[in-house]
Amino acid sequence: MSKTLLLITLFVLGGCAIQPHTRTQSAAPSDWQAYQLRVSQLQDWRLAGKLGFRGPDGGGSAAVNWQQRQNNYQLQLSGPFGAGSATISGNQQIAEMLYKDQLHRQSPEQLAAQLTGVPLPVNALSWWARGLPSPDQEIASSIATSPEGFASSFEQAGWQLTFSRYSETEAGSLPGKIVGSHQASDDRLYSFKLVISDWSFAK
Repeated sequence: MSKTLLLITLFVLGGCAIQPHTRTQSAAPSDWQAYQLRVSQLQDWRLAGKLGFRGPDGGGSAAVNWQQRQNNYQLQLSGPFGAGSATISGNQQIAEMLYKDQLHRQSPEQLAAQLTGVPLPVNALSWWARGLPSPDQEIASSIATSPEGFASSFEQAGWQLTFSRYSETEAGSLPGKIVGSHQASDDRLYSFKLVISDWSFAK
């Protein structure tokens, strides 16, 4: 081997050796798929935390206690509503809300909008709280994942969502903070923030 060729070879090998190692911010597809498979099987759970919300006419916050049993849920909100608390219970099609000793029956989203001023997609939120796109909405887009295989953000049903503060629970890692923003067709802006302090699961 000529001296020139030897020098070139050593230079190339040396250059390869000192290239910095960079870690992509997107998980391998199998990691994200494994997370979705595991977490989608959590059908009976309860979370406690705080929900903040804001719309064109103002906003507020409430302590939240959410109990999910398969497709049925009971969502208790307390704090900012004058009467002290409200309870929304139902399924994917219809829900009822007990508020100020009156019973209201509408779609889950209509009841949430009536209570908070924000058209929160309650059915989708039961999936988003676990860091998953809802299978009942249009396919999520712009999905970004962490090296561990968790969702860090995606877009679905007109909402831009971010997920953070993942922590270990008895059912594995789950998000502790979900933030969503939505611009309606009339350009009005809505947002929510769900901070979860506790997860528990049916035995």
